[in-house]
Amino acid sequence: MKSFQKFMSESVNISGDFNGTLIINGTEDQSTPVGESYCADIVWEGKIYRMEFEGHMISKNDLTEALQDEYPGAIVHNIYPVSEQKNSLKIKSTQRYQPERLSWSD
Repeated sequence: MKSFQKFMSESVNISGDFNGTLIINGTEDQSTPVGESYCADIVWEGKIYRMEFEGHMISKNDLTEALQDEYPGAIVHNIYPVSEQKNSLKIKSTQRYQPERLSWSD
């Protein structure tokens, strides 16, 4: 059994992502970026869309600029969850809000 002093002198590395992955004293390379999924509410052509992205979260302004090629004039309203690391942007899915049905659709 370890002594209390030995136990207290050990370092513990804890990392994870927003998908529920928790790594404690991980043996895998810690410099490898962790892919995250996040959503953003976007207004485009007068309609509200919820887009799901994969990769590291970027700011509202950066996401707005990245979407302009495919969705000119798009405005990003909300992004969740937030991460400070930047990575490539990949859209996983898109849904449009239909106020007459009070629901989201593809």
